[in-house]
Amino acid sequence: MKNIARIIASGFITSLLLATSSAFADRPSMSDREPTPLPPPEAIAEPEPMVEETAVTTVEQVMGDAIDLQPGETLPVNLLDFPRRGMSMDKVQNELGRPIQISPAVGTPPITTWVYDDRNVYFEYSRVVHVVATK
Repeated sequence: MKNIARIIASGFITSLLLATSSAFADRPSMSDREPTPLPPPEAIAEPEPMVEETAVTTVEQVMGDAIDLQPGETLPVNLLDFPRRGMSMDKVQNELGRPIQISPAVGTPPITTWVYDDRNVYFEYSRVVHVVATK
């Protein structure tokens, strides 16, 4: 009990010494500072007008295993909006039909993959978490 009292007392004394140290005495207060004068209006430069740049990207559909991209070129991305995140397995099966392949659940939480012709649907437990286009 005496050791705890000594630790508390020494901490209190240390904080009291730090709060009253002369390190803070040399700093000027905010009221002692002189305001910085503003430059005259004619010395302020006019902002340059903003110029909007537009980029034009041409995409050519190429069949094959590899596409030779030049710097600045992009690939089109097929966005899938169905099935939506959170949908149940029953609703997905009612809308898309039976999958071609169903992989068993893997990991914790269990992730199951349903493979269709054009997409893979990933489920966590029995709810959709992600859809990936395969073509």
